[in-house]
Amino acid sequence: MTSTSGGSGQLRAGDDDTIAAGTRRITGQSTPPWAALAAIGVAGALLGYLAKIPCRFGGAWVDGGQYAYACYSDIFPLYYRDGLDDGTIPYLDQPVEYPVLTGGLMHLMARAAAWLPDTAARAAGYFDLTAAVLAACLVAVVLGTGYLVGRGGVAADGGSRPFDRRAALLAGGFVALVPAAFLTTYINWDLLAVALLTGGLVGYARGWRWRAGALVGLAVAAKFYPFLFFGPLLVLTLRDLWRGRGQGVGGGVAVGDFLRTLGGAVLAWAAVNVPVLVAAPAGWAEFFEFSSERGTDWGSVFYVLGGFGLFDSGDRDLVNLTGTLSLAAACLGIAVLGLLAPRPPRLEQLLFLTVAAFLMTNKVWSPQFVLWLLPLAVLAWPRTVRPWPAVAVFVLWQLAEVGYILGIWQHLLFMTTRGEDGTASAGLDFAAYAVLSLGRLSALAVVCALVVVDCLRRGDSAS
Repeated sequence: MTSTSGGSGQLRAGDDDTIAAGTRRITGQSTPPWAALAAIGVAGALLGYLAKIPCRFGGAWVDGGQYAYACYSDIFPLYYRDGLDDGTIPYLDQPVEYPVLTGGLMHLMARAAAWLPDTAARAAGYFDLTAAVLAACLVAVVLGTGYLVGRGGVAADGGSRPFDRRAALLAGGFVALVPAAFLTTYINWDLLAVALLTGGLVGYARGWRWRAGALVGLAVAAKFYPFLFFGPLLVLTLRDLWRGRGQGVGGGVAVGDFLRTLGGAVLAWAAVNVPVLVAAPAGWAEFFEFSSERGTDWGSVFYVLGGFGLFDSGDRDLVNLTGTLSLAAACLGIAVLGLLAPRPPRLEQLLFLTVAAFLMTNKVWSPQFVLWLLPLAVLAWPRTVRPWPAVAVFVLWQLAEVGYILGIWQHLLFMTTRGEDGTASAGLDFAAYAVLSLGRLSALAVVCALVVVDCLRRGDSAS
């Protein structure tokens, strides 16, 4: 009921605001907890920096203790390897193994630290400045993920349901505060791409197709994996056409939305790549050549199978072919799931499955790649499965990730201290490392299976 003035039946001035406020109290509708989410992001960034203290302040980077103290980072040694300490310009003066936005960030941070008095101070300053930028990226990821989860997902109608502050805060905490997050925050520059992709998902949720695509395109220009976004988007577009609607309703994607998003990505990617390609074609191509020519690396299932003599992991062409075919088969299965599931799977669910398949079939699976999965995993949280089994599966996955993160450094410690007789004074041998590596793969596969089960169940995908 509404209050009237003098029985006239007309609302008094300001009554509409009072009614709206009362409705928000009744339904629980509220604004996102931006300050709390930002604080969670800052806390995660600080924990990540604290984890690097033995290297940053204890000299472990210099005396070789980065593996023993689990504080390794690519940022510090690549400052020297890529000539950033001498003012070398990435791509122009020296090829860089990363896409152009990451190379650009490396150069900018090196220039920002160039005023410091000596090489050691500049290297430390370079790490600190890079960490500050990555910390800001982590805050952006937490804000974006919390917003998306709180509104009910990428495809949810944000105006038709109350914002779930509790879910938003739990999502933000998962992204930033689980050990797998802060132990890997500053290993590499991955958070730049994660933040841009998360921004793209937020833009898509808001209906800003061109801007969302532009952010995804910039994410691809920082780390190539975000290009996988367009596979699930295409699947949902084809499903929408096949089911005869073509309007992008009910979880589908309209053709126009797909094309606008893709167009924004292509334009943004080209805007930052073409100038570098024209100015330094060989330097620009280094990323693609390095990705194709590098051998089997740590974390890959091919590395483990090769260590047991079950696969010729030294045959680069065989590894590339097997990985490509395995990923293609997995993507085909995900596409069939997206097309035939009783209800349209959520975009974030298909994207999580695709990125996970990419990692499990890739010849490189670095520990920091877990940062790619954390926001997508919490967005893909199964809604038709009872909470406690889902929690148990996610906890198992995170334990496996932490085990691998600590295990890879111990295995590298073993490799660096191993003598000619094959024994080492410290660290994990190959067999122990293989158990941790396969454990991580198996735990992630269980999470994927849980998401698939959720996709195959009937019910309200927004519940």
